[in-house]
Amino acid sequence: MRRFWPLSALVALGFSLCAPRPAGSGDTAAVPTFMRAYIRASDAELKRLDRGEAVTRTLESRDGREVSTIGAIRVRCTSDTYITRVRDIERFKAGEYVLQIGRFSPAPVVADVEALTLDDEDRAALRACRIGSCALRLPAAAIDRFRTEVAWNSAGAAGAADAVMRAFLADEARTYWTQGISALADYRDRPSTALMRAAAFHGLLRQSPFQAEFQPRLAAYLDGFPTVDDAGIEGFLYWSREKFGLKPVVNVTHSAILRREDGVVAFASKQVYTSHYFDASLGMSLFIPVPGTTDGYVTYLNRTRVEGLHGPLAGVIRSIASRRGREGLGKNLLEVKKKLEM
Repeated sequence: MRRFWPLSALVALGFSLCAPRPAGSGDTAAVPTFMRAYIRASDAELKRLDRGEAVTRTLESRDGREVSTIGAIRVRCTSDTYITRVRDIERFKAGEYVLQIGRFSPAPVVADVEALTLDDEDRAALRACRIGSCALRLPAAAIDRFRTEVAWNSAGAAGAADAVMRAFLADEARTYWTQGISALADYRDRPSTALMRAAAFHGLLRQSPFQAEFQPRLAAYLDGFPTVDDAGIEGFLYWSREKFGLKPVVNVTHSAILRREDGVVAFASKQVYTSHYFDASLGMSLFIPVPGTTDGYVTYLNRTRVEGLHGPLAGVIRSIASRRGREGLGKNLLEVKKKLEM
């Protein structure tokens, strides 16, 4: 079995690559060297990267419950352009997998989610939803709201269900933004156990080399938000409804941007809420400028704990999720390249 370098082992190389250099040093050799180690790229894959093609990998899971992918692509883009694009999250993420998306205001309100609509399958699932038995990932209070606030036999049931979901997402965003992930209620969609969202995310982050991945500041910010404040980090919340697997997934995501003095930009995404499949998810993208050029590499690392990766079907579920993650990442990197080079 092919082995990958632990990302934590690359810290020294990464800091060497990204450390400030004298103007005009033109140390272009350091970036391909770093890319070889970072995504375990072969000579042939480095040539593909230099042609503007995407290279992706699926990483091995430590405990069998995670699906992790990593990839990179070279783009004609500057750090300034990269930051401008990712700030405009609605356009940056627009694509075949994103059905609806919107950015929350600094004080999240229902109007921020006005464009969200559910599909008929999710509405039917919400109608049958009970605490301990629900096809959507929801806390107990939200399950009760769908039971008591939607007249399911009325002509307006679909619109009412959408309205309750919008109100729930706005509440989630507002609670998280003011009090952090520990204030969010646990999911109660399963018969015997509640998923503690804060514990799931903290476990994912603290077991990850992400914390040593160039930006311990960014890791500390995401782990301790909102009590950990960093004036150099720009954060925002957005919601989305995206294609994944057999069902569209409704998400609330916290994104954060950190620009370093050497031009490297880190862009991280933390799952706040999801309606299907995932226990916790963490994504990190790096824009690494190539010295002496107007090009850069965009890398993306995603670590996700997937619901249901246990039991006799665990291998099948993991295989599907891994393949979907890698294929989706390859397509997404090509889309990112187009958007950054516009």
